[in-house]
Amino acid sequence: MELMDKVSTGEALSRSRRQYELAMNGQWESLKRFYKDSDEFEVLGQMTTKNDTVLHVAGLAGRKDVLDFLISLIEDKDALIVENNRGNTPLHEVAASGNLDAAKLLVEYHGALVEIKNHLGETPFYRAAAFGHTNLVQYLANRVGDDKEQHFQRNDQLSILHIAVLGQHFETALWLVTEYPDLANRREENGLTSLQLLAPMPSAFKNKFRESIWMKLHRHICLRNDDNIDRDPANQNDDLESGFNQPSQSTFSNDDLETRKIGRTTIRWAPICIMGEEMQNRNVLLELTDLLVRKDYSWGEMETEQVGNTFSLVSKPNNIPQKKEDAETKSTYEYIPLFIATRTGISQIVEKILKFHPQAVEAHDIKHQQNILHMAIKYRRLAIFKIAKKNKFITSRLADVIDNDGNTILHHAADMSYYSVDAKGTYGPAFQLQEELHWMARVQKIIPVNYTMHCNKKGVTADELFSSQHEKLLQSAKVWMKETAQSGSVVAALVATVAYAAVYTVPGGTNQNGLPNLRHSPFFKAFTISNTVSLVFSLTSLAEFRVPPSLLLAASVHAHLRCYYCALDSSSKDMDYFPHLRCRCHSSFLYVWAQP
Repeated sequence: MELMDKVSTGEALSRSRRQYELAMNGQWESLKRFYKDSDEFEVLGQMTTKNDTVLHVAGLAGRKDVLDFLISLIEDKDALIVENNRGNTPLHEVAASGNLDAAKLLVEYHGALVEIKNHLGETPFYRAAAFGHTNLVQYLANRVGDDKEQHFQRNDQLSILHIAVLGQHFETALWLVTEYPDLANRREENGLTSLQLLAPMPSAFKNKFRESIWMKLHRHICLRNDDNIDRDPANQNDDLESGFNQPSQSTFSNDDLETRKIGRTTIRWAPICIMGEEMQNRNVLLELTDLLVRKDYSWGEMETEQVGNTFSLVSKPNNIPQKKEDAETKSTYEYIPLFIATRTGISQIVEKILKFHPQAVEAHDIKHQQNILHMAIKYRRLAIFKIAKKNKFITSRLADVIDNDGNTILHHAADMSYYSVDAKGTYGPAFQLQEELHWMARVQKIIPVNYTMHCNKKGVTADELFSSQHEKLLQSAKVWMKETAQSGSVVAALVATVAYAAVYTVPGGTNQNGLPNLRHSPFFKAFTISNTVSLVFSLTSLAEFRVPPSLLLAASVHAHLRCYYCALDSSSKDMDYFPHLRCRCHSSFLYVWAQP
């Protein structure tokens, strides 16, 4: 019986093959001609394996003209409340596309569509917010009934503001929290507010204008080469309920050649448009953060009784009996936005929290007894570290705290367990080790002098912890320095040889008295100075390794190239000399360029 049902379903879908192909290829005029002489049954018939009708497909594509034509073929307006396998009506699909005119058409034809929920408990109002269509959200907010509560939350307790924040639709989220302030404190099934969901999103706060020129060029080329404007709405929106795969607001048809040309012209200006959108989105994000931070008081959670940890020269185990509920206490790292933002490095959120709630700077994690200064050092968040130490009095209060493991902030500066040095973007183990030493020096300036001798509960001082944690990095740094010195010495020797030879092979030759023919030329003077500088730097890099070889080599090679070009400009008599010098100079430059 089940097999027969599958066969019958397949046969029904095969009969709708022609209209399916027309819709997927964007041939909407041809689709309207196909349905012109059809009856209501065919319009409401199954077209896809997800039980979508042509109304669902046209709604997802945002085609108001096609919907208007198809609705005219339906006599019973209640027939428009047709659902697919996910419980979505045509208005749910229009809400995903963001087409305001198409939504107005359906709502005016059958107003009850705005109140219908799909299988996830989403109304069209909720769904429009999930896809970030602010104009459509504003329209549907005025068309739903007085009981808006059913539109604010779906079955899994995820609120309409939560879904907008998770989708990074910050303009929509800002409008929602402005119109309905109570949404800011609403919690989802895991007990998280919208600010707590925003705090682990460092990419949203990243300044994209500081990306490298190569990334910008790559992005520009990709946009210029992307001429495939016709997009398949079914493929774009494979999982609409997730709220993150946003379909295009309209699908270009093969009949709209002028629209296609306009679209390609717009793509050529896409980088400028994207830059403007990013700036606007960033401003909206900061404004949204302001509103959410003002309503967050999670940082005020504290213990009624607290026994502080004190300075110790020896290992001191924790003799205070631990209550059962204390052992099961969840770390506030995981749910207080101040600590989440500190851990993920979002300095904008931290700065706003401390601006609106100054006392929050002394908030601490109940389970570990660590404050914001501990965490900023622990996860190497320099921007947040600077924010926390702006006030010397507050800094002294934070720096005195010893956590439950007996660690001072200097111990956290010595510990590499909570971050990856490779993520720092530095080149070479020696520079990584240098950055680690800088962290130790920064922290040592703000702690009490006696804390350098303090032992944690494992009996280890901060210096001992630093030595053990950075032992492998130190060995890697030694190997790296040795290899760099060897390669640097080879290049330095090559540059020194060329520079020394250039002293006796004077460009332009000499006269009978042995004086250079071009001695009065300004280019020859520049050649003499540049060649001398090149020789000095290359010999210095050979003699000692105290100065970074890359700096010396770069200076010497640059100076030697200047020698060549000055000589080339000053005379062209000795043409046999210049190609030889050119080969030597450029080979030296390329060798240095290839070094780490």
